[in-house]
Amino acid sequence: MELTWLGQGGFLLASGRWRMAVDPYLSDALAAKGLVRLTPPPCGPSELARLQAAVHRGLEASAPSLVVCTHDHGDHLDPQSVVPIANAWPECRFAGPPAVVDHLVQLGIALARCTALRAGDKLSHVCFTIAAAPARHDGQAIGVVIEAEGLRVYISGDTLFFDALAAGVREVAGGSIDAAMICVNGRWGNMTWQEAVEVIRELQPRLAIPMHYGMFQQNTVDPTPFLAAVRGMNIKAAKLEVGVAVELRGLLRQTGT
Repeated sequence: MELTWLGQGGFLLASGRWRMAVDPYLSDALAAKGLVRLTPPPCGPSELARLQAAVHRGLEASAPSLVVCTHDHGDHLDPQSVVPIANAWPECRFAGPPAVVDHLVQLGIALARCTALRAGDKLSHVCFTIAAAPARHDGQAIGVVIEAEGLRVYISGDTLFFDALAAGVREVAGGSIDAAMICVNGRWGNMTWQEAVEVIRELQPRLAIPMHYGMFQQNTVDPTPFLAAVRGMNIKAAKLEVGVAVELRGLLRQTGT
């Protein structure tokens, strides 16, 4: 499985010739609200296929066939990203909490292309199994556990810390977590990096990856203390570069990441 950080809470996952995206924010739409991107998007919405490292293995680049938006906030459900994706690839499907589905339909994306997900729900899509994990953010927000190739990846989405978070993730995952991508910014309804460390301590993934920083000046944090604290628990930690695909099994094998 290959993983590409799109910035903020966004990721692109690849397994074989299949692709799926979570929370792609590939515009600067929130600049109108004073939230200007600190770095440019890694690509345009209709160029997602070109980010895939699978191309160098001789596999044909393909478009994402599923987009999951964890909640209905502009840096997670971005109309300037999801509408071009929907228009460029008519076979692409979309999923998220009911408020996300309602917004997608308002944007002109057919309801038949959308699946509502609440915490505990599961969705099978080509080679991916997606389980909606609990989160506390806007009343409907979810995290996701994605399984493919025998690996389980947890993406927290936006969430505050709460005592049952790690247990809830383990329950919907149905097994251990290989890689956990977790918010660390500590503002606007998200846990602090210290709280994220506690979730990782309970969750015990093989690898922890900080996210939801580096996008907006008003809502960022240095991930270095999180990385150091996780490594101090003898759990691997890695800082991803936006737009650079990594092969997950190779990353899990590395030491000192």
